[in-house]
Amino acid sequence: MSKQSYFPGWNVVIGSGVGIAFGSVPFFAAGFALLAGAMAKDYGWTQSDVAKAASIYLLMQTIAYPLCGPPLDRWGSRKFAMLSIVLFAVSLVILSQIQGSLLQLYLAFALMGFIAAGTNVVSYARAIALWFNRKRGLALGLAASAQAVGSFLIPILAHKFITAYGWSWSLIAFAAFEIIVCLPLVALLIKDSPKPYGFLPDGDIAVTETAAADAADEGMKVGEILRTGVFWKLAICFAIMGMSFYAIAPNIVYILTKKAGMSLGDVALIQAISGAAVLFGRIGFGYLLDRIHAPIVGLMALALSAACAAIYSMTVVPALIVIATVLNGLAIGGDTDLMPYLASRYFGNRAVSRIFGWFLFAFFLGAAVGPVAFAQLSASYGGAETPLLMLAVLQIVPAALFLSMGRYRATPTVGAKLGAAAVSQ
Repeated sequence: MSKQSYFPGWNVVIGSGVGIAFGSVPFFAAGFALLAGAMAKDYGWTQSDVAKAASIYLLMQTIAYPLCGPPLDRWGSRKFAMLSIVLFAVSLVILSQIQGSLLQLYLAFALMGFIAAGTNVVSYARAIALWFNRKRGLALGLAASAQAVGSFLIPILAHKFITAYGWSWSLIAFAAFEIIVCLPLVALLIKDSPKPYGFLPDGDIAVTETAAADAADEGMKVGEILRTGVFWKLAICFAIMGMSFYAIAPNIVYILTKKAGMSLGDVALIQAISGAAVLFGRIGFGYLLDRIHAPIVGLMALALSAACAAIYSMTVVPALIVIATVLNGLAIGGDTDLMPYLASRYFGNRAVSRIFGWFLFAFFLGAAVGPVAFAQLSASYGGAETPLLMLAVLQIVPAALFLSMGRYRATPTVGAKLGAAAVSQ
């Protein structure tokens, strides 16, 4: 089988990276704390008030993710991602116009969480899974690593824009960027499948159209997948991982200003450092997924997350906090890579969008609980130290589930399909 000198599947990775970098997840994870802090200062809201907005957003995004699967399978990644970008921009403009009402704040974040879910990896995972097989982990990791670009730039730019122009104009500027920059690039670069271009995954030339179709469509049906123990084990793992990460991310201003005495500018820098670490985590975990059994890679991510929470709980030394932040950024790199990768390896590509959507549902169901639960526990224990230690210990549960995973689902390889096709001719 021959290959082209440049495989157009990498254009799909680049286009996916653009959409993911400035999707709603990095916007929320890296920018919510600064945005909510500015709003709270203007309107006299408490930390608990804005934490509720975070939980509402995450709950609505949780509901939206499983609903993304059917239209993704019907329309493909390109059309669905483009529509999602437009809706995300609209939701940002709506959020910019709230007038000091907590009800308006909650409704605006509810709307954003529901209609902007498709700006994230879920929209692009199907196309990447169809374009790549042997290098699927790396391709997913590279695309998802672009989230680090947003996670690095958003807190720095948000801090500067909010300081200079206020939070409302900052939101409008970000909405304009979505339409002017992200939308055209995604439209240009995303291609839904290699099949119309005569390719198999990784750039192999299809011998027959039947072989290409079989390679793209193999896999279990949704009903079959939902009856497996592996699906439910993975769903529990991702729910706990989501709760652990989002317990910290929206509350990072509280953790670092109250416990460590840092300024908002210091927190913005810490967030930027975490975003840079995510870059290496995404690529590194993606590289490992193609070489190591994926549940073992999951254990590595859990170990980093536990170490971060433990360090945050036990020290106020700036250098150690930076180390913990780097570990957390690296750990985040495992989450988005693992979900679509495990979905495709254990269950095949046929229903990868829907199963990834359900894994995201589990992840953000846990994430919706995280911010408020952490804030309430911090209030009950008089500080963040004990809740952080609880998070570190909690990682034992998904670690045990990952250790119980078996081998990937056995499916014919692309090479075997092509060989069979050639023999039949």
